[in-house]
Amino acid sequence: MNTEEIATKQDLLDMEQRIMQALSTRKQKDENCLNIDQAAAYIGAKGRSTIYKLTHSGQLAYHKVGKSNAFRKSDLDHYLARHRKSSNEELSAAAALQSVH
Repeated sequence: MNTEEIATKQDLLDMEQRIMQALSTRKQKDENCLNIDQAAAYIGAKGRSTIYKLTHSGQLAYHKVGKSNAFRKSDLDHYLARHRKSSNEELSAAAALQSVH
């Protein structure tokens, strides 16, 4: 075994730090993405079929990860915002603002 093949203590510490950083980054990504069941629960859907219909029709963005779909919370929030129905109070206030201008 030559000296080039022997890792120094600092090499091992650096490698451990890179591994910990990679695991931390992976954990952050996992927290930002939901699987199909979690996505259904997040938007209040009755089940997976609703999510499948929304993705198939192009109404809901998703990421393909292997054979599974992953959903970012921001995409789910965007979907919910687009499908929000205003209350009568909000509609009245908007109408009042329109009539003033």
